[in-house]
Amino acid sequence: MKTFIYTAMGLLCASILGAAEPIDSKVIHNYDQFGVGYTYVERDDFEGHGVIGAASVDLNNFLLGGGANYIWFDDAESWTAGAFAGYILRLMENHINIIPRVGVSYNEVSVDLGPFGDADADFVAIEPGITLSYAINNRISLNGGYTYIQDIDGDIDVERHTFSLGTRVAVAENLGLNFDVLFEDEQGFSGVAAILSWHF
Repeated sequence: MKTFIYTAMGLLCASILGAAEPIDSKVIHNYDQFGVGYTYVERDDFEGHGVIGAASVDLNNFLLGGGANYIWFDDAESWTAGAFAGYILRLMENHINIIPRVGVSYNEVSVDLGPFGDADADFVAIEPGITLSYAINNRISLNGGYTYIQDIDGDIDVERHTFSLGTRVAVAENLGLNFDVLFEDEQGFSGVAAILSWHF
């Protein structure tokens, strides 16, 4: 939670010092997009690598989106598919975006037990949260996010508070690169994610 508060305060200070020129980039604070990327995950002393796919659309500031990821560990694998809805509050000539959101996801984990076969488990989770983003200019923005994950059905009891700090860079007129550092409340650092996204 401290990470989220520090991010919010930093974005507020940056907004006070920011230029008044409106943000009208095709990438920065434009959420009509789809992308693919890579993630590195640390969880319970295990390291994993994965692929991510995500998409979203802005319908008059109502934001709808979804995505999926597949992560592999030495003796296990997991995959997640989910969707979310939110609302974009655009402030200070679109320099500041605040997005409260709620999502739902299906998650499945499979562990290789060698000669004993595989052990599988799954769960459905609700994921309310909020994202704060500050656009420095039409080329780069900084963001922070918080998500509460709670299982509502399945084989695994899950309750997590997750945080992210990241940036989006417009590398071309319609092409953005997103980079996020991920944290969880109990273990701290939990991974990184990089997504290359096409904006339309």
